[in-house]
Amino acid sequence: MIILKKLFEMPVYRLTEEKYNQEMRAYISEKNPGGLLSSNYLKDKYGGEWRYNEIIGFLLFYRYGENKIRCEYWETAAKRKVRTKNKLFIKKSDNYCDELFSTTASSIELATVMKSAVAHCEQRLKGRVLGRQLFDKMVDHIDWIRLFN
Repeated sequence: MIILKKLFEMPVYRLTEEKYNQEMRAYISEKNPGGLLSSNYLKDKYGGEWRYNEIIGFLLFYRYGENKIRCEYWETAAKRKVRTKNKLFIKKSDNYCDELFSTTASSIELATVMKSAVAHCEQRLKGRVLGRQLFDKMVDHIDWIRLFN
């Protein structure tokens, strides 16, 4: 019997926040040399805040069967990933990663499996940035046994 239980999602970004902000500052400086225009207007015209506007994909981690963690990868439909406000996400893979775990594993061991699954995806997504901030802060504090059941 196959059991599917969604665990969490993780955003995938086109580039780092620092690089995006650096490019946005250069754009604002170029378009507003005298400082006459509102910087908020120019930020919006450039593409808005990085966290919500530079997402090019999502990883959806889920429990599959009795002892597997899998990950779906959803990505924007555009062939070329550029700064844009219009996005359509399509599923690229339903088993982007495939990690086995023991059904008798402790929560600490399951946290290690989840870290391994995220690291595997990060390695496959070369040149992209995972939104790992929340995951990295919470992974060791989650009761994975309870979440899996």
